[in-house]
Amino acid sequence: MQKQYLIKNWKCYRIVNGKIIPTRSCEINAVDHCNIACMDCNHVSPTAKMRIADPDVVFRDLSILSLFYRSAEIKILGGEPLLHPDMPTLLKAIRRSGVSNHIKLVTNGILLSRMKDEIWKELDEIELSVYPQTEPLLSPHMGDIYKSAKRHRVKLVRYFYENFRITFSTVGTDDHVLSQRIYKACKLARLWGCQSVHDGYFFKCPQSIYIPNILDKAVSYDYREDGVKIISTPDFPDKLKGYLNSRKPLRACRYCLGSVGRSRVHRLAKTTGWESVHAVPAEELVDYDKLSRLENDKGASDINKIQYKSLKYFIHHTFCFVSELIKHYFLKSSNRQL
Repeated sequence: MQKQYLIKNWKCYRIVNGKIIPTRSCEINAVDHCNIACMDCNHVSPTAKMRIADPDVVFRDLSILSLFYRSAEIKILGGEPLLHPDMPTLLKAIRRSGVSNHIKLVTNGILLSRMKDEIWKELDEIELSVYPQTEPLLSPHMGDIYKSAKRHRVKLVRYFYENFRITFSTVGTDDHVLSQRIYKACKLARLWGCQSVHDGYFFKCPQSIYIPNILDKAVSYDYREDGVKIISTPDFPDKLKGYLNSRKPLRACRYCLGSVGRSRVHRLAKTTGWESVHAVPAEELVDYDKLSRLENDKGASDINKIQYKSLKYFIHHTFCFVSELIKHYFLKSSNRQL
């Protein structure tokens, strides 16, 4: 079971035929910027400068990595990955590297109805992230999107996010015990397998790539300190395994809430709004109940990610609808009494 894997087994990989196999996937951030600004984006896209992944660099890194590492799938994320100006070349570079046979694009879908056939044919799967603010924009185009997916034999999965968990605190914490607890319970680094390849380096999680960019210059540092340089040397596999096995929190963990940040309603924000909301001590942003449940091996499934039109989706929305009806009824009753 996954909860046993998280608490009782530190490893976030296994060895098959001499190669490191992550629990789920490896990620490539096609771009850092986005076409929407989610307040609790865990890639800090609302504050990110424009960055475009170089297909040649991605091919180089993944080709070296593929000698020692094999992933069930490669996820292409951002920012919004469809903002990459040469997505077909990037996808072909990933395919040619041999690091995985399955390529999944994770997108907010706003540009999906205009996606060219040459991109469709390079994909195996699309994960569509739907938010309350973007659902009305996507709905008129979903028929055509499903037809394109069927025509190109691309699996299409939709997830609805009404809530996000807070990921970052730009103030951070000086409590090393708390940082260790958050790191030990982190699903991002240890269970979900959000391992990332970024400009010549391998990282346990994408958050460690982006955190230095949101910190004050007085405390910021080179993000590469939290990663491992990808090089074709005999000792690289041992370095990579040592890095993945390490129980020592990364430098970024001081400013990261992992998977135990408090949950709040999804909303969009301006850049200045994003910065002020996250300038709060980490201690005030932790969901201590969830942290405790993970530490005590009781599991703590997230209701933030709900598969679209699944039973969970209908139960969730029925509950919200009934709650609103009850609230409206009592409000109406109170007004009558007055």
